[in-house]
Amino acid sequence: MTANAKADSKDLFQYLALYDENSEDHENFVPFSMGAPGAESLAGCNQLLDKATRILLSDDGEERFTFQYGPCKGDPGFCREMAKFLSSEYGQTVGREDIMVTAGATQGLHLVATVMFNKDMPVFMEDPTYFIAVKILREDFGMNIIPVPTNSEGINAEKLESMLVQHKPTSIAGQKTPFWGMVYTIPTFNNPKGYCMSPERCRTLIRLARKHDVLLFTEDIYNMLHYDDSPVCPPRLMSYDNHTDEDFQGHVLSNCTFSKILAPGLRLGWIEAPPRIMKYLEKSATAWSGGAFNHYTSKVIASALKEGLIAEHLNKLRKEYRERMDIACLSLRKYLPQDVKVDYPRGGFFIWLELPPSVDTMLLLKLAVEKYKINFIFGASTSPTGGCRNCARLSISFCDKKKIEKGIIAFCEALQGMMETSKGQ
Repeated sequence: MTANAKADSKDLFQYLALYDENSEDHENFVPFSMGAPGAESLAGCNQLLDKATRILLSDDGEERFTFQYGPCKGDPGFCREMAKFLSSEYGQTVGREDIMVTAGATQGLHLVATVMFNKDMPVFMEDPTYFIAVKILREDFGMNIIPVPTNSEGINAEKLESMLVQHKPTSIAGQKTPFWGMVYTIPTFNNPKGYCMSPERCRTLIRLARKHDVLLFTEDIYNMLHYDDSPVCPPRLMSYDNHTDEDFQGHVLSNCTFSKILAPGLRLGWIEAPPRIMKYLEKSATAWSGGAFNHYTSKVIASALKEGLIAEHLNKLRKEYRERMDIACLSLRKYLPQDVKVDYPRGGFFIWLELPPSVDTMLLLKLAVEKYKINFIFGASTSPTGGCRNCARLSISFCDKKKIEKGIIAFCEALQGMMETSKGQ
């Protein structure tokens, strides 16, 4: 680390706090760090939720169920409508019995990590990965994080198997479930890299999970944000854990949310899992006490799903985000220095850049915020090992199209200036 980096005590969250949407200057700031929908993406939520709520509340027969504690797995109507919706989006049958309501993907992760695993259980995490998940599992829960490198096809399967063999216990006595460890992965439109895990890598991961009895925890939160012309999402990791295989037991859990496809303020999500996994979650004291996490909101969304309002909104989002991604990628191709590596994604929110080794993106972020009025996620914050120091993640989800082009030009100017300065030293 350079002397300047040591002297700068700010971490990622302090840099991101420099952008305040309520400040007078926020219109001139471009927050490429935000992995959330912006104002344009949220437009129409008022009308959608108003219509769905009116439909729900007009049914007097549902009143005693709507405002009561719900079943541990969630409202049956929500699970039924969710299964229909997912079957259409995924292009394969999803059973309503495999759905459980959560209060968003973060709560889903919390539920699984605490109900199914002891505190000292190993979690094998992609490196890089979703930067807050590292903090949740390592700092909030005190779990044993074991980073596994990735490439353009996904998690490095050879390295993963080596680590599984190294950390596998001689006995599972005293463990909460048959799984002695968890593999945390974002296989579709990965955060931060944007890739979709290759079919071969998916098959290998299923084989390793079955061989070593580990849970594959997949964050399937960007799957539906695909920007090609396909009527269905890319195949997800769960689809490779085939129920008809002779050695099938159920090793994959899909953790999902409405935060990216509707509105994060709803705090609503779902877990999809086979019976072998689901039984631990639905019978947990946490679910029993909660009485269906976020029960009322799930019933409102069930109405929206039944009326086709979510599908309509999602189609609008895909069109909008596709245009933003096209603008961002075109601008990067036009303005980036030649020695920067970029993988241009076909969906999701994020673009991952690998800059020359001499560029420390934490220092670049400092320059970008203070001089160019943009921010982004610097690579070291996404790495459980503190690696990827020369990498950056840009998000297209929060800014409108004009801001994206303006911000990309500013980012490239900041980068070019830093590279020229480093060459002169």
